[in-house]
Amino acid sequence: MKGVLNEVARFISAPGAEAIKALLSSKGYAPVPLGAITLKDGTYLTKQATTATGYAQIASKEIVIDVPAGGASKSLGFSIPTPVDIDTTYPVEVHVLAKKATNTDTLTLDCEVYPTSPGSTGNSDIQATSAITLTSTTADYKFVCSVSTTVVTPGGLSAVLTVGGTNTNDAVYIYSVWIEYTKLLLNA
Repeated sequence: MKGVLNEVARFISAPGAEAIKALLSSKGYAPVPLGAITLKDGTYLTKQATTATGYAQIASKEIVIDVPAGGASKSLGFSIPTPVDIDTTYPVEVHVLAKKATNTDTLTLDCEVYPTSPGSTGNSDIQATSAITLTSTTADYKFVCSVSTTVVTPGGLSAVLTVGGTNTNDAVYIYSVWIEYTKLLLNA
């Protein structure tokens, strides 16, 4: 058995192995560009102003979505197409890499996810994770959706991210957003 495992390990480290690993992986990933995230009503974000949520560059380095302290516009949204290789018998996860600027206010991040498909719109929120308390350390906040017959391909997923609590002193920075799912092996 050890010889077989050594051969598999040698094969997977050979040239072109990354493509083979990707084919054998059951984890799917769909990035959500920060530019695709809008206010909840669909209004595009611009450069962050004193009280308006927008784009900012932190310490001349990372570009983030800045939900300012004391500001309005605490709900953001995005839509992505349902990945063609999604296995709908497993839950979808929404990941948000975010943090609070300081650690003064008690703030939460919540997420709602609404699937759409031809002939099926106005579906209920399928996200099953409670609002998560934000920290001042950058963290991956994961929201798991319940398995739903309304997640299909072709279709889409619309999500709303909401910062909760009274943010009188803490700005919230969103660094990146992505969707993870289980891949379905395709026959075609």
